[in-house]
Amino acid sequence: MSADTFDIQAVSDPLEPRDSDVVVANERSEFVLEVTNFSVDYGVGDNMVRAVNDVTLHLRRSKVLGIAGESGSGKSTLVYAMTRLLRAPGVISAGDVILNVTNPDNETESTSVNLVTASEKELRKVRWSHVSIVLQSALSALNPVLRVGREFDEVLKTHRPDMSKVQRRSRAAELLAMVGLNEDRLVRFPHELSGGQRQRIMIALALALDPDLVIMDEPTTALDVVTQREIISELHHLRSRFGFAMIFITHDLSLLVELADEIVVMYAGEIVERAGARELYDAPRHPYTLGLLNSFPPLHGQRRELTGIPGSPPDLSDLPQGCNFYPRCPFRMARCEHEAPALTSIENADRGVACWLHSPDSPIAVPVELSRTANPARNSAPAERSRS
Repeated sequence: MSADTFDIQAVSDPLEPRDSDVVVANERSEFVLEVTNFSVDYGVGDNMVRAVNDVTLHLRRSKVLGIAGESGSGKSTLVYAMTRLLRAPGVISAGDVILNVTNPDNETESTSVNLVTASEKELRKVRWSHVSIVLQSALSALNPVLRVGREFDEVLKTHRPDMSKVQRRSRAAELLAMVGLNEDRLVRFPHELSGGQRQRIMIALALALDPDLVIMDEPTTALDVVTQREIISELHHLRSRFGFAMIFITHDLSLLVELADEIVVMYAGEIVERAGARELYDAPRHPYTLGLLNSFPPLHGQRRELTGIPGSPPDLSDLPQGCNFYPRCPFRMARCEHEAPALTSIENADRGVACWLHSPDSPIAVPVELSRTANPARNSAPAERSRS
């Protein structure tokens, strides 16, 4: 993937830049990313389909946010639109995406950039340097006719023009060493490497300029379980060493529990549940989250029949009138068919769910499966769990 590939103007008809889009803060913001009321459509007019609807989320510095959901739930559309990499007919229809980048001259200060309305010049400054992305398919992302070393050289030459050729080569070798690869991989073509090696190279490219935020779009999907484990362990180590924040997208909730600090679950373009990783795994509150968890076999304990989730995700051009999950929900009630629940905080400010079962005026009691208590002894940070 060349440096220019990441700089594609991706969103049709972006909003005009505003004078308030870039602000130098007196103190560094607690959050590296703030997404507010963000919506994305495909197409316009009568043929418009809303793929992401009114999403709000915040990511603290040096933390990992996991985004989970079935294929078609809006996970990848959300992050590609946030970074202005979504190609037409994708259009950002509402909301703001504020990236708070650390001031290189003073780490106690940060500069806020609205990625939705930023100009191409402003986007070019923050891409790679402050936000980078590891795409889903490394084989497709890497240029098949360029040697690996050339990929690193283009990124460094474009964004660090003061570096000499020797310095760029040395930095590329250093980056490969960080992800457990030898320097001789720099002279290889992508097709000469294994899937795990290509994914490691993508991670090294993403870290080339020490970004504040790294986005991982299902980076382990096409890898075997052993290689998945190695990649996840490598990410644990790199995050601990460099302190970058991360968004990790996957359909595998069990994988996120090991890596993420917080998880949001998406369904039909909306966030239906938000919670701490272990809290969500031990005590889900939304029927969809429970269904996702029940779709994976336990590695320990008594064997049980997997139930999965009946039916299929909804057609975004013909969504139900009320709750989008209503046709597939085992706990549905009459209200769900006609009224759509909003994401509402429950139990604490960091936990939210969009489900009428947890409304104070719900006519039925919350099912026991959705009212369990998380095990506090297991609520340690992901990095600590990985070392135990």
